[in-house]
Amino acid sequence: MNHDALFLTPEFQRLNPLKQQIIKEVANSSQNASIETMLPKIMSINKELSRRNLNFTKDETALLISILKEGMSKEEQAKVDMLMGFFH
Repeated sequence: MNHDALFLTPEFQRLNPLKQQIIKEVANSSQNASIETMLPKIMSINKELSRRNLNFTKDETALLISILKEGMSKEEQAKVDMLMGFFH
């Protein structure tokens, strides 16, 4: 996925600025990251959003997960899918 193109979409532009910032940070920090290193980051993001009375919609969460899974091995992608199954 071309992250620059994603950031220019009308859907992205309509997001709350904090959500935009978080998605950009995840996109920039997730390259070649394992799920073990990303999980604490995801948890801290959720804490910060809760603190500000915000949360990601189902579509926004799906976007974040797809960004996180880029560059992961099939095994790591399966781990992500399994972990996300616990949250649905």
